[in-house]
Amino acid sequence: MVTPEALSGVPKDVAVLVIGAGPVGLSLAIELRLHGVEVLVIERDLEIADSHPKGRANDLRTLEHYHRWGVSTELRRLAWKTRNPDQKVVITNSIVERPLGAYPLQFGRHVEESKDYAAEPSFSVPQAITTRVLQKRALELGARVFRGWQALSIHQDAEKATTELKSPTGSVHSVKSKYVVGCDGPDSLVRSTTGIGRTGEGPISRTVSYVVRSEGYKIGDMISSPAHDSLAFLMVLNPEVFTVISIPDDEQWGFSLQVADDAPEPTDDEFQRVGQAVLGVKVPLTVVSSSSYRVFSRVAKSYRSGRLFLAGDAAHLCPPTGGHNMNVGIGDSINLAWKIAGLLQGWGGEKLLESYDIERRAVGNIVTSQALNHSRELAEVGEVFRTLPPLHPEAGPEERFRTGEIAYKATYSQWNSLGTVLGQRYEDSPLTVRDDWVAPPYDASEYWHHASPGHRAPHLWVEGKPLLDHFGKVFTLLDIEASEEQVGLLLEAAGRVGLHLTHFKLSAALARSKYPAEITVIRPDQYISWQGSQCSDPALIIDRIRGV
Repeated sequence: MVTPEALSGVPKDVAVLVIGAGPVGLSLAIELRLHGVEVLVIERDLEIADSHPKGRANDLRTLEHYHRWGVSTELRRLAWKTRNPDQKVVITNSIVERPLGAYPLQFGRHVEESKDYAAEPSFSVPQAITTRVLQKRALELGARVFRGWQALSIHQDAEKATTELKSPTGSVHSVKSKYVVGCDGPDSLVRSTTGIGRTGEGPISRTVSYVVRSEGYKIGDMISSPAHDSLAFLMVLNPEVFTVISIPDDEQWGFSLQVADDAPEPTDDEFQRVGQAVLGVKVPLTVVSSSSYRVFSRVAKSYRSGRLFLAGDAAHLCPPTGGHNMNVGIGDSINLAWKIAGLLQGWGGEKLLESYDIERRAVGNIVTSQALNHSRELAEVGEVFRTLPPLHPEAGPEERFRTGEIAYKATYSQWNSLGTVLGQRYEDSPLTVRDDWVAPPYDASEYWHHASPGHRAPHLWVEGKPLLDHFGKVFTLLDIEASEEQVGLLLEAAGRVGLHLTHFKLSAALARSKYPAEITVIRPDQYISWQGSQCSDPALIIDRIRGV
């Protein structure tokens, strides 16, 4: 635990104040420190609690950031592992029964599959563990993290924001900052201070989730058969319930059930009946923890008001189906950090900050809508299975597989989400120079991994290392056998305005399959600003991509 009174005291002035020390706020702190920006993070919770499981999915895009920050190895060591690295969705009628089948994932979990798309495969790890690792890294980089502190009020003017903070001992302190970022969850003080409203759908229902122990039936033993070797997700479906199982450890497992939004909490009899249907055996279940959430989507109408910004749950909320919300929040932080750095360090213009709302709110709208649709699909497939005749006990493997395949196909986009993870686009951003480049329409399941302005720079392996490792801290000019004159003009234009542009050369034989242009200019968040062979006005391009 960080005890701020033992440090050098509360700063009166700081460049950036971040409210909320979850994965989103700590990611912002790490990225700001990598850009040399002073940051203070405050968090009202004194300890990082091992609470009800949430936020376990860490996708391919998030792993790129963990890789850059040097924390991916430690987190992977603590992550869920399968005996077969080709991870799949295992579908069954109950936990104790032989599964109906294992169905393919495009989720970035398979080592070989992910090599084509990203530096490292995705993984599943509890959010509390992620938070501890990210906090440790933020502190190593020089961020100040004050736990047990609460933001009381925020006021801003043309020059600064002033935030009143209450310490764990009750003393009140005033901190001035250039910017305040609310990573402070659904009931965000930053959002309420700005008066920013929200749009969205629902609630369409309420989900009640439990972590349990089953007397005499350890989850570790029940999923030890060869049929579970590739288990990444375990989906149970039967006439009583349709749910995705969570597996916190060798003994504890979790399930959830959807009820009407205005329904009372399930009784113990209802909980036992449904839980036993999931398990497949009528034995007593003991609740370790429980939680409930309303199934809806909410997106802030703006992610910015003056010097105040929103990120993560403060900006967007959606059901956990698909595992996207935390990852999108981390994406918010990466997008915002370099833009704040650009303003503070003088190489960027005001349009950098304007672009944050334009770019990330569009992503928030798309992904929250997808997550809500995933919840609808789960509910609908449950209804389908209630009408199906039960499988005969002697049904063969093909018939069993086809039965599970009905559920798999009905929820396909939840398990095949490379487009959502890697295909988020900023094509309409004021920082993107598209010229005549055209890309296929966005697809949530399929990822088009070719370079195009407004898209993430596609992954390549360069002498055994990911291309990501060769990008500069600020902008990168990827030179694929380009004209020395054209490269020189862009580097000169960047140098005149103090924009650091790392020059990295690649052969066409290595890069041309994914990078169609001789020159590709890549932003600090690994998105493509501009690409082409010739640039008639380099200074104009440089000003555009740096927000001037």
